[in-house]
Amino acid sequence: MGKKNKKEQNYLRREQILSLEYYNYKGIFTGSMKAMNYRIEKKEEEEKKSFLVHIWKGPYNFEATSKEEMRKKEFPFTNEGAEEVTGWINEVFTSDFM
Repeated sequence: MGKKNKKEQNYLRREQILSLEYYNYKGIFTGSMKAMNYRIEKKEEEEKKSFLVHIWKGPYNFEATSKEEMRKKEFPFTNEGAEEVTGWINEVFTSDFM
């Protein structure tokens, strides 16, 4: 297995945001990448399930940060949607925090 370069180590990978089962049991996943914080949770409205993702600049946690200061986006609650979640988080990180 080759060594990853420093830039690749900064990015979030799909397996890091856990399985769909984790979110089915009301799991909320939070993390940070340098000054960027993120929160991933499952949202359910009637029959529709989705990932709800918030991104905000640190140092404060989710509850202490104004919702107006956050970016928010929904994704399908599927494995493909989880890939989209990591892609979006990495895109925001690259454009706004590197």
